[in-house]
Amino acid sequence: MREISVRPCTRSLLRFVCCVLFCVALSTLALASSLSPRGTKYEQHVAKKNSNWFQRTVMALGREGVLFREPVHEEITNRIYGCGDKEFCDDPEVEFAGPFILAGVRWNDDPPFQLQAGEGQHTSCKATETIRFTTQPICWYQLFKAASRKAASGDIPDAYNHAPLLARSHFGDLQFLHAMASQDGEAAAETQRRVMMWAEFAWKVALGEYALDTPLADVDVAGFDDFFGKSGWTVQDLFTVGNPALRPHITEVAFGSILHTVEDSFAKGHAQREQNAAAAACPALRQLPAPARIVEFHSYSHQDSHKHAGFDTHAAFEQESLADKPDVVLVGKPLRDFFQRRASWDTVKPYLECVFAVADPKTKASPGAEFAAE
Repeated sequence: MREISVRPCTRSLLRFVCCVLFCVALSTLALASSLSPRGTKYEQHVAKKNSNWFQRTVMALGREGVLFREPVHEEITNRIYGCGDKEFCDDPEVEFAGPFILAGVRWNDDPPFQLQAGEGQHTSCKATETIRFTTQPICWYQLFKAASRKAASGDIPDAYNHAPLLARSHFGDLQFLHAMASQDGEAAAETQRRVMMWAEFAWKVALGEYALDTPLADVDVAGFDDFFGKSGWTVQDLFTVGNPALRPHITEVAFGSILHTVEDSFAKGHAQREQNAAAAACPALRQLPAPARIVEFHSYSHQDSHKHAGFDTHAAFEQESLADKPDVVLVGKPLRDFFQRRASWDTVKPYLECVFAVADPKTKASPGAEFAAE
């Protein structure tokens, strides 16, 4: 049998076709929200150093929006920090908020993590290296799809089955990072409790009350132990594993994570807020306007990803989020001011309770009528 040889140009063409087909598959993926996949300068450097041609191409197409679509979170955050020109506020390089707050905003969607021994078999994952979309995009995609399939079958990724952070934050017990319920049927009061738990922890990191070397098992926030107490991690491991450049700026990273959760709560695929609610002030902070109360926190596991993604775009942000009074940008600005003046958690807590107020604590989570998979 004669051996078939492939010319170099033909091999290049095949590689390109395979890459395009892979990226088309990626384009069907809808994250819990839209952001830029670029990561920090340090992560881009690591990715360039370690990635092969295939990964570099995937990242290049990802930067063009094939996977992560539109950098809406960066736009909202930059507007909170004073960007007024909508022509470039959505450019991740226009860093009104600064690179480290934006890194924190991105963290919720793309938290860095490492696999334990024996995990990640039958994937392209390098278990000894930190996993983020920027550094291991193919591995990231494989783990994301595996988590999606499990969640759809009722297997909820959580702390007790040692699921990766990526799976837990998008399909499991950490969906509160996106102002969403962990599964259908979860009471609004429970999701609200988890959101406030995370906000308290992250705010105390933002103030420096919990340092980089603080073990998560030592965090004194009610309920926190159920999600991170058995991990064996420190604050540094949770927020900055594999990225030492972020560590001197951990306070900004933690604050950015809080902003992400607040921003997501105004996206209709995440939560349904009351319509045409009468303007009111926050009960404990009469000088600050109260946003419409949350009617229902949605759960992502049984949502149609395309329907969800339709409300995580610039157009939806302009038409829906900014139509609310106060809108997500106006809600974020007091938080910015609280952070800049290093306000205590006791000062900030009443405002976040106002932001995440629910209409009926007993309302059960669902995919949402507009977003349910058929």
